[in-house]
Amino acid sequence: MSLSLFFGLCRLTIHSTNEGLLDRLARDFSYFAAPRVKPSDYVTIRAELREPDWSVIRGRYLFTHFNGRAYGWGDRRWVRYAESLVAYDAAANQGSVTSPDEELLYHYTYYLMIALVGKQLDAHGFHRFHALGVSVTGQAALFSMPISGGKTTLGLTLMEDPAVSLYSEDTPLIDSRGLVHPFAPRLSLRDGHGAGIPERWIRIKSDPVFGRKTLVDVDYYGQHRVAATPGQSPLVFWSIKSTQGKPSVRAMHPLRSLVWLVYYIVIGKDCPQRAEVLLRFSPGGIRMIAGLFFRRLVAAVQLWRNSRSYRFYMTRDVPANAAFIKDFIRENTRSGRA
Repeated sequence: MSLSLFFGLCRLTIHSTNEGLLDRLARDFSYFAAPRVKPSDYVTIRAELREPDWSVIRGRYLFTHFNGRAYGWGDRRWVRYAESLVAYDAAANQGSVTSPDEELLYHYTYYLMIALVGKQLDAHGFHRFHALGVSVTGQAALFSMPISGGKTTLGLTLMEDPAVSLYSEDTPLIDSRGLVHPFAPRLSLRDGHGAGIPERWIRIKSDPVFGRKTLVDVDYYGQHRVAATPGQSPLVFWSIKSTQGKPSVRAMHPLRSLVWLVYYIVIGKDCPQRAEVLLRFSPGGIRMIAGLFFRRLVAAVQLWRNSRSYRFYMTRDVPANAAFIKDFIRENTRSGRA
């Protein structure tokens, strides 16, 4: 059995005899079920529910990341986890995941997919930015927060307004002109959140790193709520939680914003890149990394040139944060000050 998904010019196919795994991934990536352009790149992953064959591991030890020991300095990579094995061949654009645990098989297959798709998108000039991305009455807005800082919760609250559309709750794409593009897999909430969402749209996932998560299908709001056009001149909100009574916004110094955009986009801070899979020290790999960093730098600088950056001080009251930021965006958009 197989599942094919389409991410811009990249077609990714997952082969597995585990029907439940393919069903879960189909829900995760329902927005990418049909091609929007003719694909030119092809990536294949094989996922098998069985004990890994550790003897296939070759190459020297590279480093340990998220409890996985990475081996192989060149174009082939093996990552050994406690019960799972992830392998990747960069030259063939092929990967594999083996695990006797269905939950771990799902987890590592999902993140291998994200890493390989991210690599293909990078090659075509679309770079991920770890942020919540929405459009409020046509004005693009990006909210950068630490991991587990509340991006999805804020996003779901904003999406209750039909005038708000989604670019991504985790990693919107930035192109070489600084425009924002959608990247909309399922949404992920901390365990215990998501009250009020009908059960047919949610699932529970056991994450070996971050614990239990509540997954929300993007179809809950409908795929028509994913932003259909690139976002121009976005507002960038560097968001932190505060102890103050009301949410507030303060303009950020442009040079500080530039440094942070370079850090988040060029280095890829907090993006699920799976460096233990993709970091290659072959001649081709080094050229790929150098080109990647240059393209990301162009995107970061263009986003900086065409955006306005703010510090967003959030309270614990999520609806109040959402109401405040919508009013702020609308007021500034109308007045032309944004």
